[in-house]
Amino acid sequence: MSTFWRQVGLNYINYSQICAKVVRRCLKPELRSAVANREETIIKTTKWDSGKVVQQTESGARLNQ
Repeated sequence: MSTFWRQVGLNYINYSQICAKVVRRCLKPELRSAVANREETIIKTTKWDSGKVVQQTESGARLNQ
């Protein structure tokens, strides 16, 4: 038996992002501001060539509200 989020076509990352967004929206206003910065996602990528790092990039994105 498959989990329900797989049955509707989501992967675990999408499912967990949706759950986190719902939890943040349910918080009291004074706690919402404390966790607002957790909505930002930072993605780091590294390009390798012949076993050596050629390029590293970092990008940040705010999750959809």
